[in-house]
Amino acid sequence: MSEYDIVAAGPADIGPVMDLEVKAFDPELQASRETVLKRFALGHHMLVARLRDPAENGRLVGQIGFSFIRFSPEDPSAYPTTFKAHSSQPVLPDANTVCLYSLGVDPTARQVILFRDLLESALELGREAGMVHAVADGQLPSFNGNEQVKARPEIRRMVERFLATGAMPADAEFLHDPALAMYRRLTGCRFYKLLPDFIPEDTASGGWRVLLYRILTPEAPGPPGAPEAPESEPA
Repeated sequence: MSEYDIVAAGPADIGPVMDLEVKAFDPELQASRETVLKRFALGHHMLVARLRDPAENGRLVGQIGFSFIRFSPEDPSAYPTTFKAHSSQPVLPDANTVCLYSLGVDPTARQVILFRDLLESALELGREAGMVHAVADGQLPSFNGNEQVKARPEIRRMVERFLATGAMPADAEFLHDPALAMYRRLTGCRFYKLLPDFIPEDTASGGWRVLLYRILTPEAPGPPGAPEAPESEPA
């Protein structure tokens, strides 16, 4: 049994949500109170992990924000080119896609398990609402590296080749980055589009993000010509 419950949060929870924002994200990546409230006003959803231990007084240790949007896997050029646009898309009546963003956990929590539980809970709500696709923005921290992740020359070469040719790298190349490899392990996602200057404040990633894609229902079409998932991840 887990030590937390995953529940929906709303504007009334803004105080604890902002406390978690400070713990879960680097300062340059933290959303403001106004931004979080604007997302709620747009009809976005947030799930939080709340500790069960009475001594913790309901402390939050994880969160994931998401919305229901309209997305066409066949037309990646139409996708927003900045995190602000990605995370503030309106909820549309003909939505077909779960748009995930702001997945963060308290560093004191069991991070990988909590990441998985938050992701799967959000995706299950999407399925129940009739969504057939899911997209999210994935960090690329090994582009420049930081205190937690070392820079990987393979990632820099991959990005430089993309800039020179415009050709999307094969999925296996992205797995040199530990953050993206974790997302693949947890969700089976595909690496769908490289997004330059998506979050300029994300210095470890050099501003880059990767649009992650997952089919939620077996009958949903995937992106045309997507490479097959590799059997194993690079060391």
